[in-house]
Amino acid sequence: MTTLLDDFLSGDRSRVMPAVWETIHSRDPETLDSLLGALPRLRLAAAQLDLGGAIYSNNDHFAHALSKLEHYRDGKCWCAVYPGLLTHDPRKEETQGHIRILSTSEPGWSMTYLCECTVCGQEFDIEQGDHHFTWWNWVPRGLKRRRGEV
Repeated sequence: MTTLLDDFLSGDRSRVMPAVWETIHSRDPETLDSLLGALPRLRLAAAQLDLGGAIYSNNDHFAHALSKLEHYRDGKCWCAVYPGLLTHDPRKEETQGHIRILSTSEPGWSMTYLCECTVCGQEFDIEQGDHHFTWWNWVPRGLKRRRGEV
């Protein structure tokens, strides 16, 4: 039985990319813990691969997965990885209970969102755009304090 780590280290794009996306979208400590000890090997593997990508470099997605692992290792909130990857759809994140959409501009291809992380309360200004695919640019606002904190 192959593991997520085996998939990352396989060098086979058809195995590496699903492992990248599983890592990016995972909030399962067991899944992420299984990769933490291998971060140096994963960095080396990332440097040796050309994963292609027509519109957006798949190597950048791999780098984002490594960043997610580093944020997790360092105890940062799940929302710390939203900036830097254009595929985090705020509507899907809200459906999964990860964020709350506080307000939006008029609906359309280009619009904006104000969202709040359900874990730490961090707020984000999000710009939605479209160029061959719909994308979302997450920008953190000043750190919001949780109720009762001084």
